[in-house]
Amino acid sequence: MKTITFSIDIKSFFLGALTVGSILLLANFTPADKTQPEPALLDTRRFQMIVHERETVILDAKTGRFIVNPSYLGRPRWVSGDFDALQSESQKK
Repeated sequence: MKTITFSIDIKSFFLGALTVGSILLLANFTPADKTQPEPALLDTRRFQMIVHERETVILDAKTGRFIVNPSYLGRPRWVSGDFDALQSESQKK
């Protein structure tokens, strides 16, 4: 029975490694215009909502304004506020 032997020279090995590396780089390539999210998507990240069993808060992370719906019996009541105004009031005291 004849023995099968594989031999590869250094030049062929490096050529194969370079080919596999370039294929992997091209497969993971993303165009520059696709890296940034769309502006419409950024606007949806602007608002945050926190729901607790007794109240609900909706925060505008860009301006610092918020509205609160305290839980009580009856119709919902939304109270608006601003973090800058609250901070200036707390510094006056």
